[in-house]
Amino acid sequence: MQGRAELLIVGAGVIGAGAALALARSGHDVLVVDRNSGVGDGSTGASAGIIRVHASDAQSSALAHDALVAWTGWREFLGADASEDLARFVRCGSLVLDAGNGFVGQAAAAMTMAGVTFEKWSLDQMSGHFPYFDFHRFGPPRPVQDEAFWEEPSEFLAGGLYTPQSGYVGDPTLAAVNLMRAAQRAGARLRLSAAVGSIDRERDRVVGVTLTDGTVLRAAAVLVVAGPHTDALLRGIGATSDFRVRTRRMREELIHIASPPGLDLALQGVHLVDGDLNINFRPERGDAFLGGSNGDLADEQTIIEDPDRFDRHVTATAWERTTLRMARRIPDLGIPRARSGVVGLYDAAEDWLPIYDRTCVDGLFVAMATSGTQFKTAPIVGELLRHVIESELDGKDHTTIPFASPFSARTYSTAQFSRLRAPREQQSRG
Repeated sequence: MQGRAELLIVGAGVIGAGAALALARSGHDVLVVDRNSGVGDGSTGASAGIIRVHASDAQSSALAHDALVAWTGWREFLGADASEDLARFVRCGSLVLDAGNGFVGQAAAAMTMAGVTFEKWSLDQMSGHFPYFDFHRFGPPRPVQDEAFWEEPSEFLAGGLYTPQSGYVGDPTLAAVNLMRAAQRAGARLRLSAAVGSIDRERDRVVGVTLTDGTVLRAAAVLVVAGPHTDALLRGIGATSDFRVRTRRMREELIHIASPPGLDLALQGVHLVDGDLNINFRPERGDAFLGGSNGDLADEQTIIEDPDRFDRHVTATAWERTTLRMARRIPDLGIPRARSGVVGLYDAAEDWLPIYDRTCVDGLFVAMATSGTQFKTAPIVGELLRHVIESELDGKDHTTIPFASPFSARTYSTAQFSRLRAPREQQSRG
């Protein structure tokens, strides 16, 4: 029985752990394997942990809003006792600056359609709440080596959107650990330091996996949630042959920098989405900021082919670009000599929407392209994946059956996350 399970999940990040919890609670025999030595040690550990409700489309905004129910009642959602160390959701709000690129209007329309509360703020309102920001218009985003980057601005931003219910989880890895422990309490099994060498199939159906050490694991169904390694595992057996959405592995650098002296981020901090300078950042423990790129500029993206080979150190280029852009928005920000931050590899789709679907191989399912955007939805995505898997194993097309939210009266179509969708236009990472 140790080498056999009804459902085998490859990947113990926050999405894999969330799926394990939902499936185990539904009565399935679940075995989770991960190549790393700890839960959440991959892309999850390099996440900024942002819990935001704004998005480019209504369904993504609604999913995030539903997931907030779990994040704000984390201990109750997990069924954890008082002795367990839990990740903590910190409410700080999100302020999305109107950079004049159309995103604010798109996000406002999406949240309105989703029934998500937000506020439209004027320049005076933004300045009154956050006087330490310089709300001049510095964009469009330019390289810091460009002389125009240093020109004195003459215009101000028009305003922005504020969502007071948003926030962050300062320890994303611990959140994944919490989910996995809850899954284990529900009966799921976990095997770490177990790298999958191949997915095994017989004719058109999956039968399990073989680990790199030769161990054979058999299962009636397999869910691959292996982050940047997912694509290679699927391509190895031709399971991506009908995908219409391309994915890529993006190297992501998050910069850690101290806030100006005298600024109390516990009271004055906010998650700032700054399309004018192509950055976003949030408060970090110890009166600091954690921030990076918005990811929308192709010439500032670093695409990695081999997920096992990439530079895991903060580069001088990213450090200079991010800190100098932040210093334009925060004039009193001091830039230290020593570079500090977190580097990870993100798995993302060309339209920034995830793929939650079956594959052309019967019994083989996938959750991919979630890095950098879906940490916030992990508690509800676990249930959505349960819906996908149970529907398909019952011989039904999951895209034709509405997914009912466990946190509200909302229902969702899983067709938006299909591998067969045409890439959505005008989608943004947010």
